[in-house]
Amino acid sequence: MSTENLVRQVDDPGYIIAWRYKYEFETGKFTDETMTFGEAREKCEALNLENPDKTYWPEKQKPDPEWHLVYE
Repeated sequence: MSTENLVRQVDDPGYIIAWRYKYEFETGKFTDETMTFGEAREKCEALNLENPDKTYWPEKQKPDPEWHLVYE
């Protein structure tokens, strides 16, 4: 089981921007760029002002599972 610290520091690395429409059932993630929590939070604030029909938030990017370890 993995526990994530709920206190985030501005310089914590490995964050992406996730989003969802406010009135539709569509979500997404911008996985092409990872940044610190502070950078992601600032970009989310700007995107929330530019696009009032969506909600953006910083999200910790989880590493891809290593399936080869499970199936060996």
